Amino acid sequence: MGSKRHVDGLEELIIENKEQTTLLIRLQGENDHLFTGVKNSATVAWRTILEKMGLQGTVTPLQARKKWDNLKAKYKECKYPGSGEGVRGKPTAATWPWFALMDEVIGQRPSIRPPVLLSTLPEDTLGPSSAVGDQNVAESDTDEGDSQPPTTARKRKRDRDDELLNLIREDIQQQREAEERRAQESRERMDRLFSILERLIPK
Repeated sequence: MGSKRHVDGLEELIIENKEQTTLLIRLQGENDHLFTGVKNSATVAWRTILEKMGLQGTVTPLQARKKWDNLKAKYKECKYPGSGEGVRGKPTAATWPWFALMDEVIGQRPSIRPPVLLSTLPEDTLGPSSAVGDQNVAESDTDEGDSQPPTTARKRKRDRDDELLNLIREDIQQQREAEERRAQESRERMDRLFSILERLIPK
């Protein structure tokens, strides 16, 4: 079972041993379809996972979700490590024991690896805002004088634009997934309703 520790005066059950953590990761991946985004669906999904682990009544869905959130955060740190002195001593993809399993379970999800979008714009343009961006860069270049080469300013602007575009793409993808989940749930509810009505109405 999970062990206990005290956090802020509250007893918190922790899923610590290797087998339980491995099982939690695998079951979350297998039951990802239960996490629909609908109110309370995550709680129900975590209950299902905890039942399969034999931890219902010992570990709460909130504690399981917290453990999962911590695993995801650690995975993202290992997958996309920062640089500098603050990184020294932190786990890496090579040293963190759960990296390979987490990568197998969530590595291809759009929230981790956004889909690649192909541009239909001519190759010499950088993106939807490149014309406006180049004008702004040209204006800022004349304002600043020769203090900075134009290519550096353009690259910084391009990097900011790329980062913003990536965030927008990820948000759009998440909205699409949520809409698909809602549509699927609606279809399932209608199917259940029809099956109930069919049983109630004599033929």
